[in-house]
Amino acid sequence: MMGILKRAFHEQSTIEIIYISKGGVVSGRLIRVMEIKENTLIAYCYLRKKRRTFLIGNILSVDVPRRRGRHREAN
Repeated sequence: MMGILKRAFHEQSTIEIIYISKGGVVSGRLIRVMEIKENTLIAYCYLRKKRRTFLIGNILSVDVPRRRGRHREAN
């Protein structure tokens, strides 16, 4: 997981995370990593449309975004 987070930071790419809040609410987030600290991740959250701090221990999964829409086959 940390490898994907660090790569996203260095490449300034967007990633998807599944996150559980302190209150136990699970949500999917599309983020751009801005800073990685020891226990936290500072990122731009596209859901909330602002900079947010996430506890790294509360990130359940990390993945690169899947393209949406149809894929065209080459002829």
